[in-house]
Amino acid sequence: MKWRAPASAALSIALSLSSNVQAQTVLTRGNHQDPASLDPHHVSTVYENNIVLDLFEGLTTVDTAGHPIPGVAESWRVSDDGLTWTFTLRPDLKWSDGEPLTADDVVYSFQRLMDPATASQYPYLLYALQNAESVNAGEAVPSTLGVEATEPLEVVLRFATPVTYLLELLSNSFAVVLPRHAITRYGEKWAAPGVMVSNGAFVLDAWRPQDRIDLVRNTNYRETEIIALSQVTYMPTEDQSAAVARFRSGELDTNLEFPTARTAWLQTNLPNETRIAPYLITFYLSFNTSRPPLSDVRVRRALSLAIDRHTLAERVLRSGEQAASTFVPPYVSNYQLSGVEVSSLSMEERLQKSHALLSEAGFGPNNPLRLTYSLSSAEDRMRVAAAVVAMWQELGVKVSLYNTESKILFSRLRSGNFEIGYAGWAADVNDAGNFLSILHSRATNSNYARFNNGEYDDLLDQASSAIDSRSRISLLSKAESLLMLETPIAPLFHGVSKNLVGRHVEGWVDNSRDVHLSRYLTLVVEPSAEN
Repeated sequence: MKWRAPASAALSIALSLSSNVQAQTVLTRGNHQDPASLDPHHVSTVYENNIVLDLFEGLTTVDTAGHPIPGVAESWRVSDDGLTWTFTLRPDLKWSDGEPLTADDVVYSFQRLMDPATASQYPYLLYALQNAESVNAGEAVPSTLGVEATEPLEVVLRFATPVTYLLELLSNSFAVVLPRHAITRYGEKWAAPGVMVSNGAFVLDAWRPQDRIDLVRNTNYRETEIIALSQVTYMPTEDQSAAVARFRSGELDTNLEFPTARTAWLQTNLPNETRIAPYLITFYLSFNTSRPPLSDVRVRRALSLAIDRHTLAERVLRSGEQAASTFVPPYVSNYQLSGVEVSSLSMEERLQKSHALLSEAGFGPNNPLRLTYSLSSAEDRMRVAAAVVAMWQELGVKVSLYNTESKILFSRLRSGNFEIGYAGWAADVNDAGNFLSILHSRATNSNYARFNNGEYDDLLDQASSAIDSRSRISLLSKAESLLMLETPIAPLFHGVSKNLVGRHVEGWVDNSRDVHLSRYLTLVVEPSAEN
């Protein structure tokens, strides 16, 4: 089958602007936190992803609704067995410095992603590529990866097993095309202002840490003439209450997240600006299974069973979140898991079982369990932590809170420098395997829990190579059932996207991936009414 690019969504937006509005050029976006990196192979958070997808583009990108559409590639063909994808690049593509973008850049980008020296978090998502896992393990050289430039504007991807959601997967930040010539010249410093070369709608102009990141329009972008904005400024807004005030004052045009405690007020007073929508994300507690006493499954199960998820979702948060008895959200396509322990028992039965498990593990009034819970200092995280700690106090568990900025928290989670850590996983694609794979023993950068279970790994490996969709879903269900029994994580709630979007911002479409490329957005100001 073959897919060819339709007319640009951005063009439709640009042409729809009424003649009685005056277009502005600078969009200021509150983005929760400052990025740790803007190298697409080193980013790991949605906050970094937002910026990277303004700067770079992969073989596919997304439309306003978050669905995959052609990006660097204008069309593609798929073999009958689904194992060979041939992408034809758009002609005359250029990097922001004017250098031509070719199929060799695409091949280099995939090879760099898989190269163990890059230390990227996401190679395992493309292990279906021929030789990908061997390359990533250092057992084969990058040139053996199943990606080939057959012509200057043609790239062939060869897979060991079909990947039905490939187009969606390739629209993520880890799969964007990178400038080989710039990285070769500048090395690890290539992603800095004044040096970075990119191929997205915008280029990096300035970065003042903990203050702002300025992007300006890329004049060499393939559709630069219809990009409405001349500049996008990202600001860290980890203090959510302060961000609401900045938004109301007009300092921010949009802001990612707001305190759940303010939801009712915002919906009453700013109903058009308050945007809440379904989101493929699960928030959870990660238990460091490499450290006693959390290496004991009885302790982990006791802690998980004692958490009242419905109280968290319906009384603590109250913004549409759903209590999570499973890791995979119930609205993921073609998948459902039921009958897990935390949903099949009453709260009273769960507390009784929690006490029994802790007693078996050697903890009780004379030897209370003591733990440290690490989290970011955002208000909602603190509210959830306070509620969970109160629930654990009923078991006699004594918990100390360690709160810090998000960047430091994720660094501690990745390095294993924690006991219990608060985290969330937002889906790269609408697929159960995308959630479950982050706890595979090979997923060292996302498997904060250090979960290492051969049976779980085998089930995921079998699922990744399964050709029949029913067999694959069955294997994934067995894997998640095992995950919930072993309890390296405690799912808390399935989240919603919570954005503040000014009424003067046009082109923003709520979607389940909560991806909003700035190239689709326009700022307009209505003329003042005559007296």
